[in-house]
Amino acid sequence: MLIKLWERIRGYDRWVQTDATIESSAMEDHVYDYRGQIKHQQTAPCRVPDDSPLYQLIGGEKVTIRYDPQNPEEYYFPELIKGRLRHFLLQFGTVILFLGCIVVGVFLLERAYKWK
Repeated sequence: MLIKLWERIRGYDRWVQTDATIESSAMEDHVYDYRGQIKHQQTAPCRVPDDSPLYQLIGGEKVTIRYDPQNPEEYYFPELIKGRLRHFLLQFGTVILFLGCIVVGVFLLERAYKWK
């Protein structure tokens, strides 16, 4: 639901939806071959976290993307956004947990010294 809202805000829902073929899943750039009204081959940087399921994609697999018909080099890959959001939330949760441990520790130390 959050992704759909993001697509509407950014205008991605008005872009052309098509299938893209992953040419390589190397740690470098991914090549997307997508067909809309014209055949267009695009190489685009695709940085994902190490634990992303996108690393499971191999050459020849199809994924759904959206591209701007006015500028076919600009594309939107929802799975990439989901992976980045998941990675961000995991990092944010870790920081919150760490800070919570520090606050609890300080609170316990303060109470221990007040009892003496």
